[in-house]
Amino acid sequence: MVAAAGLLVAQAIMPFAMPVMAASVDPCAAFDTVEVQSKPAAGRRVSAFDLATIGDIGRSDPNESPSPFGLSPDGRRMAFVVRRAEPRTNAFCQKLLVLALDREGAPPRELDRGGAFIRDTFQLRNFPAIAAGYAKVITPKWSPDGRTIAFLKQVDNLTQVWLVKADGTGGVRQLSHLPDHVEDFAWTPDGSQIVTASRPALREAMARIGEEARSGFVFDDRFSPQFADHPLPTDPMPSAYTTVGLDGAAREATTAERALFTGRKRTPDDLPIPAGARGLSATASGAAAWIESKAPNRLIAPTRIVLRLADGSTRICSAVECDGARHLWWSATGHELYVLQKTGWGQSQTALLRWPLNAAAPFRVFLTDDALIGCLMQAPQLICAREGATHPRRLVAIDLETGSEREIYDPNKDWQTMRLGSVQRLRFRNAYGVESYADLVLPPGHKPGEKHPLVVVQYGSDGFLRGGTGDEVPVQVLAAKGFAVLSFARPDFPAWVMEAQTEVELRQRNRTDWLDRRNVQSSLDTALARAVATGTIDKDRMGISGFSDGTSTTQWALINASLFKAASLGACCEDMMAYALGAGPYFERFGREMGYRFFEDDASAFWKPMSLVLNADRVDVPILIQTGDSEYEAGLDVVSAFRKRGKAIELIVLDNEPHFKWQPAHRLAIYERTVDWFSFWLKHQMDCSPAKQGQYERWSAMRGAPGKDKLRCG
Repeated sequence: MVAAAGLLVAQAIMPFAMPVMAASVDPCAAFDTVEVQSKPAAGRRVSAFDLATIGDIGRSDPNESPSPFGLSPDGRRMAFVVRRAEPRTNAFCQKLLVLALDREGAPPRELDRGGAFIRDTFQLRNFPAIAAGYAKVITPKWSPDGRTIAFLKQVDNLTQVWLVKADGTGGVRQLSHLPDHVEDFAWTPDGSQIVTASRPALREAMARIGEEARSGFVFDDRFSPQFADHPLPTDPMPSAYTTVGLDGAAREATTAERALFTGRKRTPDDLPIPAGARGLSATASGAAAWIESKAPNRLIAPTRIVLRLADGSTRICSAVECDGARHLWWSATGHELYVLQKTGWGQSQTALLRWPLNAAAPFRVFLTDDALIGCLMQAPQLICAREGATHPRRLVAIDLETGSEREIYDPNKDWQTMRLGSVQRLRFRNAYGVESYADLVLPPGHKPGEKHPLVVVQYGSDGFLRGGTGDEVPVQVLAAKGFAVLSFARPDFPAWVMEAQTEVELRQRNRTDWLDRRNVQSSLDTALARAVATGTIDKDRMGISGFSDGTSTTQWALINASLFKAASLGACCEDMMAYALGAGPYFERFGREMGYRFFEDDASAFWKPMSLVLNADRVDVPILIQTGDSEYEAGLDVVSAFRKRGKAIELIVLDNEPHFKWQPAHRLAIYERTVDWFSFWLKHQMDCSPAKQGQYERWSAMRGAPGKDKLRCG
């Protein structure tokens, strides 16, 4: 019993390897063959399989994350891991590549392949380590002499440090053999050892919970039924540091070695950076720069850039042109500062600024609607992953002086030949004065005068328009099937909310009269009106999809507007009963603190504008829910309320999935089922393959479904 309980707890909170693929199967082999024999024909429209097998470097979304690129000490080579899902075997092809930056056009060299998909972890409320569905960013690290590359790889359910020679000789070998996942590591300055960071406290806490299983668990704040049917660790889980020699011998790290991770950054004269400052970058000559808030008393506020010169003088750029800085680098000479910032309408653009020390303020070198990910300075260029609305991630070098770009590697070159839908960005303010935007995607081959059914995809619209937040609604696949797609970016908070000084105050202001939901709906209403005004949308055939916060937006829209004829959700639902019960007792208090009402006498009145349970009689929109087995219980009250009334609703539960789904087979199935659902309800089309007969029998039996005489094969 102890071992079994311990394993269950481990699976609930820690990343683990996918169990469905045989160890002898190489998921890369399928792509090695396909890439040679079956390159997509020029002009072919995108399929769900194309989208599900895109090559990723780092996380699959363009959100802020650690850089996935490791530069060699001489700056001439770069190491990175390319990951590609293989839905047919429910596995991932992962390759460690090295690219010569000084040999333009030279293909990267493969140094290793294999290993299980490594899920990242994150802190959620009182739980210190919840396993995410998105990938942990694997950043290869070069030895100081540039001869060896160390990287994280998961084999047999444990993530450890592995080594490979940079020239590819000698094979790959596992260096660390610790009992816990290695979460980070660093080379010692002399290159003779590697210092690892792991959290044995997690394993120890799980063992105690396993012992507790013998006598039964007290249902307390350690429970969150959506994650597990037993307690989860809630105590602080500090990192432990172990030093591993190149011979594999391990010992406890010294204070100096731990400082490779924990050392506090200081300005050149050894003074700490100002409280609240971030992004410190310093030169050998004594100059430093950082980013700080223009309103330190507020939780969210515009920022400014501060320069502290070697002579002790300070320059500050507080102009709006300097707001949104994310990363700072110095030139090789230390005479210029480079700034990467989010800027433009609703901070939907990325810019590169250059600030010479002899200038009063920086000036712009480069501006793009594209997303730049994981940028590293390699003077005289900035190396970044770049993705645009119609092009997946690729590696580029941006000239620091001119802003010109050259491509250095594209793991998705086949996409350049595919026939994609056109993209038009819509910019507007909502009723609360908040800058908002959305992207309207029209089908390939759209002709003037044509009107298309539309699907809303949420709730970010940055970088490659892939599948929305959660990557579940395939934008270009829908376009290829004749849909227009509105890729809707959630707006920022209204001004009153942005004045909040604490997280509690911010959450409370957002929940005051459901202000956050009204703010988002206002932007959505305007985006749809702008889309319809183009003359390309059939406003009587519109559907909406949502995941996470997008689920909440969808709920509000279905209850408070009459815009949509079909809906698809990646999670369900923000509602008055199962939502709180599934998250656990700690969340109940957390929710009440921000203004939710759970089980109080006035709960029904509070939830009336938001609850699908309370509005089940009024909402006649067919709803598809595809959610993980960790969360489906949170929507059972909604499903039951709709079924009792004979409403069209379907719940698909995906095995071994957290909030953000991670398994390739599930990703492909979600893509296809979502397209099928909207095609069925908005276009009266079916995929008539025999394998989907049962699906259409269920849907055809639902209230409001098109009759057999109106359905046709797509």
